[in-house]
Amino acid sequence: MRIHLRSKLIDSVEYDEVLSRMTVFMSNGQVREFCEVPAFVIADLCDASSPGGYYMRAIRNRYPTP
Repeated sequence: MRIHLRSKLIDSVEYDEVLSRMTVFMSNGQVREFCEVPAFVIADLCDASSPGGYYMRAIRNRYPTP
């Protein structure tokens, strides 16, 4: 399921709970995938007052890419 976010940086995210894989659809058209992402990270991203800021602090460069 795709979750749309209110962010200048991120358009939406998808999360595969079975594989713990997150796909981030950036506003500029880029798509980034991350592995070994716990479910709470998706919830925190969606609840963040600044999803782009949360992405930069807590996701980018913290989780492996496929």
